[in-house]
Amino acid sequence: MLLAEDHNKLFLLVILIGAGVGAQWLASRLRFPVILLLLALGVILGPVSELVLEKKLIDSVDLFGGLFQPFVHLAVAVVLFEGGLTLNLKEARTVGKTLARLILSGLIVGFALTTLAASFVGGLDFGTSCVLGAILVVTGPTVILPLLRGARIASRPATLLKWEGIVNDPLGVLLALFVVQTVGVLDNERASYEFVEQIISFVGTSAIASMFGALFGYVLHRALDKGWIAEHIKSPVIFASVLVVYAVSTTFAFESGGLLAVTVMGIVLTNVDNAHIEDVRRFKEQFSTILLSALFILLSAQLKFEELESLIGAPLLFILLVVFVVRPAVGFVACLGSDLSWRERILIGWIAPRGVVAAAMAGAIAPELAMWDDHALLVPIIFGVIIMTVLLHGLSLGPLARRLGLAHEEGNGILVVGASMWAVSMCQHLAQAGANVILADTRYRFVSRARLEGLEVHHGDVLEEEAAMELPMERVSWVFAATDEDAYNSLVCLRFGPELGREQVLQLTTTVGEGGKEAALQMMGRNPWGEEATHREITSRFWRGAMFKTTTISDSFPWEDLKANNPGSMFLFCVIGRRLQVLTSNQVPPNGAKVIFLAAPAVVTTTT
Repeated sequence: MLLAEDHNKLFLLVILIGAGVGAQWLASRLRFPVILLLLALGVILGPVSELVLEKKLIDSVDLFGGLFQPFVHLAVAVVLFEGGLTLNLKEARTVGKTLARLILSGLIVGFALTTLAASFVGGLDFGTSCVLGAILVVTGPTVILPLLRGARIASRPATLLKWEGIVNDPLGVLLALFVVQTVGVLDNERASYEFVEQIISFVGTSAIASMFGALFGYVLHRALDKGWIAEHIKSPVIFASVLVVYAVSTTFAFESGGLLAVTVMGIVLTNVDNAHIEDVRRFKEQFSTILLSALFILLSAQLKFEELESLIGAPLLFILLVVFVVRPAVGFVACLGSDLSWRERILIGWIAPRGVVAAAMAGAIAPELAMWDDHALLVPIIFGVIIMTVLLHGLSLGPLARRLGLAHEEGNGILVVGASMWAVSMCQHLAQAGANVILADTRYRFVSRARLEGLEVHHGDVLEEEAAMELPMERVSWVFAATDEDAYNSLVCLRFGPELGREQVLQLTTTVGEGGKEAALQMMGRNPWGEEATHREITSRFWRGAMFKTTTISDSFPWEDLKANNPGSMFLFCVIGRRLQVLTSNQVPPNGAKVIFLAAPAVVTTTT
């Protein structure tokens, strides 16, 4: 039986996890930066409850005791490993030189300008300013990746921002810990010698940690590839491996080496040919979502109102400089000599939200700066930058990208896989109705014919790895698998389902009569049009004279009249405003909606 104190801790852990996952769900529904909701929850459960109830509902130290700091470090390691799993080197080659300049500009220009601003504007001591400049190099994959998924911006700036966020995290941590170790030696007579010694140690341990992470990643890849790890324990084995690599690396390469090692391990795993890595990546993403939610609530709950009040004045002016001066300067230097358009340069020069890694590093490093009088300001300033950047960048990314022509309205784009004659006709009507249509097929003759009809096309297999970089997925909200191969249609739905959501991937109903193949329900996309909507049936109707048509619903020609005048027709899509929707049997399109349907042969209808 649990003791009263243990029961309270159990209850608080349940609140912590439930609130974190609830914030993730609410943010996805509202299209709102989740980190702001997590931060608000942490403040409510921490400083607000302390003010009202004279006791924090969530106190990290009381809840975890001495395990809190190790928990923070391990959570950051898992986050960076999961980030490394998203870094495909083929993708990076498309923006290689610009990406390298962006990372170097952040590490050099960003560090220098932030340090100077903290010292001369924020009024902080030199040591605290240097550490602050190093920590704020990181741009936070925990924030930028969800923002990019929600904003659906163009592939090139999205690739740059994603890679910058993930690569800069371990490099920023390395820089921060290096600064912490070196600022203390600059006041003695052996400063020059010890500084050089620190640089040599820094470079050496980083190289060793990187090699160790790469080696372990390759060994793990071989074990997965050879089938030495049973299917049901692959994810637990990889998770345990991350913790082992991190722990071992920190014994000889300090904290920074451990984080660098797990990041390199993730990059190696995702860039070797391994059929199992996609399942692992999904598990890690789901696990890190829960972990990050709990971690950020815990970190923000540690804040005190007195610390937030201390930001008024010079520290607030410093935070504004970081947002409105330092980041644009970093972007400007990085884009010099690149082939980026001025629109892309503006976007990259503005977006740089900080996240949980910056907060975790501030909490871990602050106690080591006791030699500086203003070290207590480090944590509130970092959280101030996080709040400011997430609020401004998170809320402005989508509207700014759309204003610059670098993003598309969500729900408007559809990728149709399979360029049959009827699919080409359907896509033409979808495009005329206002949808953003991309038609893909592996057969060059079919793709060429669709291109001649004025459609945007992709020649190739959408399941190939290169397709992810060639397809403008930022414009795609729906995928319609419409080939004559049931199994391939199911694979397409499996490929895009996790990215777009199961509700957004469509597949024609399969029947035993069509090739004798019937995909399992969990492997299929959604079919909202009933069992008669098969590839064979639509093809048969089309060749018997059925035609795709577009009709606008209005007061003079309502939905009921359209259905009555077109018996036996298949009503597939409608465009309402600029938003594409699937028509289900019980849906009534409003006035102004443009309905795309396959009219039965010999049926005449009024079109507009």
